[in-house]
Amino acid sequence: MKIYNITSYIGKDGFAILRPSNKQNIKEVDVLDVWWDDWCSGGDKIGDFVSCGAINVCKTAVFETLIENFKELKNVELRYNKTEKELNAKNIKRLKWLPKETIPLTAFFSPISFDCLPQSTIVRSERGIEEIIGVAELRGNLVIPREQGKGLFFSSDVIGDFDFFTLTNSGFLLCTERVKEFCENNNYENVAFLEMGEII
Repeated sequence: MKIYNITSYIGKDGFAILRPSNKQNIKEVDVLDVWWDDWCSGGDKIGDFVSCGAINVCKTAVFETLIENFKELKNVELRYNKTEKELNAKNIKRLKWLPKETIPLTAFFSPISFDCLPQSTIVRSERGIEEIIGVAELRGNLVIPREQGKGLFFSSDVIGDFDFFTLTNSGFLLCTERVKEFCENNNYENVAFLEMGEII
């Protein structure tokens, strides 16, 4: 079974983007500080999934649907802060990248992590994982496909029936084909699945 990194597009189809705090670890806080960002923003529309750096964010209603079907997820509340541009704006309505509607959003992650198999194409150093070679990448709105035989490989005996998990000592949220199919069948907006490897 293939595995994917679940992510969001940046600056596509009028979707707004968030910037997360660089002083917080999502796994260690109850509330995550975020800002609506104009850098690379596509517009003011809130998608089912929202780009937020390396943090996964989606509409709360979407998260509730995910958690009903895939149990191994934790959510973190968002605290919205104002940027300097918002604070100094004479007319807030002129900020085209700032969403006009208020839709409940939540950040989420999986507390489950697994080590990959030795044949995984990873470059490691004393600081940890430096690079995962051959996996799919998002460049702008273009998905560069995974190279055959490269990426992350996990044992099916270890993964079992988990559909969301992370690679040990990394921030990558990984999911199975079942999650990808579920999201595609629900026609969720602004979500991309980058092929990372396989469960064998």
